[in-house]
Amino acid sequence: MQTFLQQLPALIGVVIGALASFAATSAAERGRWRRTQSVRWDERRLTAYAEYAFALKRVIALSVRIAAHRGIHPDIDSLPPEEGLPALAAAEEERTVKWETVLLLGTGSTVVAARAWHESAFRLQRIATGAETDLPWSEAIEAVSKARRRFYEAAKADIGIAVGNVPESYEWQIGRLIGADQTTPEPKA
Repeated sequence: MQTFLQQLPALIGVVIGALASFAATSAAERGRWRRTQSVRWDERRLTAYAEYAFALKRVIALSVRIAAHRGIHPDIDSLPPEEGLPALAAAEEERTVKWETVLLLGTGSTVVAARAWHESAFRLQRIATGAETDLPWSEAIEAVSKARRRFYEAAKADIGIAVGNVPESYEWQIGRLIGADQTTPEPKA
């Protein structure tokens, strides 16, 4: 018994060391797993955001080309409605599919920004197809540009990429071209 009591502090030390080693290893593995999961979901969100943006830009580009054919937009790359409307419907269907992934993986602020962007694009579609809207073409283009900027800012913040200090860099350049081509009347006194 005396020998056991003499070895008891060493045994307690071994047990404490083993428990401490187990706890440290478990904590390190949990941290590594969390980081791996975070990177995995960030990659999927990045892909979802990029695919959604591409699909929505296709809808916008087709709307602009149809509007150009109708003389609403100053562009030489016009598309007659008989060709453009089926392509626009297909592009809108693709955007809808990509939207579901954004809804599933996106954070609240990115989903709200994405929704605002596609709602502004809906306005372009309506104008391009001859439907009534609450804004004229140039203002609708500007709304799309600003909504696009907010989407990219939210998406980049979501996945941990620096947004930068020049918000205009995310805006659609076509808005500037249209603004430069149009003159606004002077306000009457």
